Amino acid sequence: MLFFKNIYLWVVLVAFVSSCSRDIKKIEPIDESYPTAIEQALGELEALLLHVNNNLLVIDSTHIEAHITPQNLECVENICRSEVTLGNILLKKVFKCNNGIINAVHYDFYYDSLALDLEKDAQAVISLVATKFGDHNSIYNSDTMKTFSWVSHNNIIDLELFNNGFTVTIRKSPKTETPAEIALGLPKHLQLAEKLIHHIYEDSLKLGVSKIKDIQSLFKVDFKGKSNALAFSKTYNNRVLLSGMFLFKRERLSNVYFDYVYSDTTSKEFLINTKTIKSIITELYKEPSNIATVPLSTSYRWGNNPIVLEMYSDGFSVFLENNSL
Repeated sequence: MLFFKNIYLWVVLVAFVSSCSRDIKKIEPIDESYPTAIEQALGELEALLLHVNNNLLVIDSTHIEAHITPQNLECVENICRSEVTLGNILLKKVFKCNNGIINAVHYDFYYDSLALDLEKDAQAVISLVATKFGDHNSIYNSDTMKTFSWVSHNNIIDLELFNNGFTVTIRKSPKTETPAEIALGLPKHLQLAEKLIHHIYEDSLKLGVSKIKDIQSLFKVDFKGKSNALAFSKTYNNRVLLSGMFLFKRERLSNVYFDYVYSDTTSKEFLINTKTIKSIITELYKEPSNIATVPLSTSYRWGNNPIVLEMYSDGFSVFLENNSL
């Protein structure tokens, strides 16, 4: 009798263990999936593009104040910035402003050195922008990057792909200025230099991006052109010679030179004009970050902005430097 009783207890124990085992198998771990780095990056980018499409971000119209808190921006003078880490991607947001009004936006996505999916991720970014703005209007290859551009209303959307990331820029589409938009009170020979400075500041003229047709639409002068250059020259009041040169590499703007030469160096007019151009640049970029004086010239540079102002004994030059972009 004891034997059968032990057998009975053993069967009950095995059945209980088997039942628990089946219950344990039924409990499966909860699948907690988190967005990948590129999924987060695409989310940030899509939010930016939706703001553009819904007119919540209009270049040269929208006030930066509406974006400071949502974007966690810190503003110094006319530049507002923030950074956010998205897995192995560092996103740097830059909002350029003029008197509190946004005139350009840059989203820079940088990958760490171990990233292997950049090429695949870049295709995902191109597809995202294309869903919002259609096929790109132009494409440009250089030694260091590949640039896709879309035109939407009065905006240009640039996507620049480089070896450790990509940048999306929203900027104003270049337009032809009417005579009423030309600065009043400024000497005629300085108006073109002022126009050059403002186009650079507003990103409607950009090294490595702008084409010959862009320059021709921005500057209504009598150009003499070649396949890789546009040049013009004009004498004002028989005493000031302005020579301008736009150089292109692979159909994209590579250098700009505006040279002013004065025939009457005793009048010191060029000193006054130099100070005028310097004040125009300083109003946008604040005080020069570097001043270099040598026996024959003095050069002024403003941080990472490409403009250089150089003063000589008989005039001055405004030109752009590639290496300061």
